Amino acid sequence: MNEKTAKLLNKYALAKGSNSRDLKREWVSLNAKERFQKRQAILQELKGK
Repeated sequence: MNEKTAKLLNKYALAKGSNSRDLKREWVSLNAKERFQKRQAILQELKGK
């Protein structure tokens, strides 16, 4: 996980009120295609706010 992804996950965790460590653990378990889809979903959700 690079710094850009870590910042995105932290920002998303703050917006959702969830634990960033859990999000990061989940992120590491995903494959490349799933990460891309998850990143797009997170960006859309953050952009909507």
